[in-house]
Amino acid sequence: MISEDLNRRLTEIGPGTPAGGLMRRYWHPIGAGVDLEREPVQPVCLLGEKLTLFKTASGEIGLAGERCAHRAISLAYGIPQENGLRCAYHGWTYSTDGRVVDMPFEPACLPLNVKAYPVQELGGLIWTYLGP
Repeated sequence: MISEDLNRRLTEIGPGTPAGGLMRRYWHPIGAGVDLEREPVQPVCLLGEKLTLFKTASGEIGLAGERCAHRAISLAYGIPQENGLRCAYHGWTYSTDGRVVDMPFEPACLPLNVKAYPVQELGGLIWTYLGP
């Protein structure tokens, strides 16, 4: 029988955990390209992180954090635009690399962003890398 501490070290996969740090060094499939064509914005949970997978109107695929940087509304309700994903609450648009590219009715004075990860579509599947 292993100790409680060792069990925790081997089984917890969230950010900042030993097993999570190891698992984040690999590419993971997070969706199918066909599903993303039908529904261009999808909530995803991978390695203990809640994320939003989306496809822009121009065809780029992005994986961003779950919540908007402004009012913390879920980006799963976002609206795909040519240049990114527009938050449904106040209209900020996030590019596929997580940067705010449009802030309607507000001066864009701060470089704001949300967590984002690289994605690639290979063999009909969408893959992501959560590591450093």
